Amino acid sequence: MAAASSRVLLPALALAGIFFLLIAPAVVAGAAAPPATGLEFHVGGPRGWRVPDANTSYGWWAMNNRFHVGDRLYFKYANDSVLLVDRACFDACNATEPLATFADGDTTFPLDRPGFFCFISGEPGHCEEGQRLIVRVMVHPGVAAAPGPAASAPGTTPAQPGPGHGGGRTTPDTPSGAATAVASAAGVAVAAALAVLASLVLMLQ
Repeated sequence: MAAASSRVLLPALALAGIFFLLIAPAVVAGAAAPPATGLEFHVGGPRGWRVPDANTSYGWWAMNNRFHVGDRLYFKYANDSVLLVDRACFDACNATEPLATFADGDTTFPLDRPGFFCFISGEPGHCEEGQRLIVRVMVHPGVAAAPGPAASAPGTTPAQPGPGHGGGRTTPDTPSGAATAVASAAGVAVAAALAVLASLVLMLQ
């Protein structure tokens, strides 16, 4: 009787082991992979969206940063506005035909597609004085995107723009409980395997 039980129990143990080997890595991998989140670029840095001075150039700043789908532009301003325009209106500083207008003083604009985005100030004369920005957005290569200039830690104020720079960016929020999630997922997988094994042993009794 014992020999017969052993002949049935061994395949059952093998089945439980296979279940654990197949399910556990998948669960752990799924928990370990953080969600892809974009970067937030603070246009104008701490000084915000305004007529640039001799030390600020929105064009130079845009050329020295890399924008990807999923990133965001953050505009902070007062007594001004942000106009999304096409390239012709951008080149001519034409504020009469905007594609979108923002005037809340605290605008976050999502870069939701690859290509070019053009922005100008809606205040008369500001665009002509250099308050305009054009960014080229590329397809996001993944979570581990190479950091560009003026990167700052999560939750911190972007660095003061140096000569030729118009602002900084913040890195994406990283889940603080990633390690805990991995451990929990591994525990769930182990518990599931043990439950299967216990069920098989009970069936043999």
